[in-house]
Amino acid sequence: MNADSLSFEQLCELFNYTPKNRPLSSAEAAAVLLLAPNTMEQHRLRGTGPRYFQPAGTRRVLYSEKDVLAWLASGARISTSQPVDHAALTRAPWLSAEPQTS
Repeated sequence: MNADSLSFEQLCELFNYTPKNRPLSSAEAAAVLLLAPNTMEQHRLRGTGPRYFQPAGTRRVLYSEKDVLAWLASGARISTSQPVDHAALTRAPWLSAEPQTS
């Protein structure tokens, strides 16, 4: 399963998630992912979590529902012996896989 190829509706069905149809706060995103809010902050600091938005002039952090669910789906494994592709877990699905030349 490739999380990048799933639609928002498929992600919602996969995780039995009812969309709120609005950005999620950090605490709400943490609850969807079953993580502590502090863990979300650590992922933001390391750049390993889902994409987030911070409106100019605020300290508020918001997440797109699709980005949160896609990040969750990116960790899908078939076996504990399956190697973890750490680069794929941190790769932003909204960025192209090929480097851009200017």
